[in-house]
Amino acid sequence: AEIEAEERGKESKKSKKKKKKKGSGGGSGAGPSQEHEAASEAAAAKPAKLDREGLIRLLETLHEERIRYGITAETSVEGLAEALGEAAEAAGEA
Repeated sequence: AEIEAEERGKESKKSKKKKKKKGSGGGSGAGPSQEHEAASEAAAAKPAKLDREGLIRLLETLHEERIRYGITAETSVEGLAEALGEAAEAAGEA
């Protein structure tokens, strides 16, 4: 997700490097293409509308999987600590 955001940022920077038109009346407001571009970027930044029923199904599925695999708060913390320790070791080796 972060990579996609960075790529979108790079694309928007490239598209902003357009030549300015001369002699168009001296107005300093954004042109129609710039307004459309800003609106589409704003729409892309908004999260999708939440589907309540879909989220409830997802929570039910996750709950069932936690029970099936024996995941508890304690095992989650232990797994996280282990993963962080491995990441720290890997960073120390690099």
